[in-house]
Amino acid sequence: MQHSITSAAILIIPIRELALSELFKQMAQRNDFRTLKDILFWPASVLLTHQHFTYHNYQELWNFLKSNNLLIFFKIQ
Repeated sequence: MQHSITSAAILIIPIRELALSELFKQMAQRNDFRTLKDILFWPASVLLTHQHFTYHNYQELWNFLKSNNLLIFFKIQ
């Protein structure tokens, strides 16, 4: 259970402080996403319609969430 709490804390850390690519961080800044919680508010289908959010960003987000046991927070539809 402790692991889940620690992993979920990642959702509120500023994106600029996370181990994500500079391109991902630039996209987040352009879309005014400050934390992963801001991004995960939207289902994937809507995220892909945001300006500057590409399929590459989608893949990076998916991989990051998976590696941190956070895929449960990712809304597909």
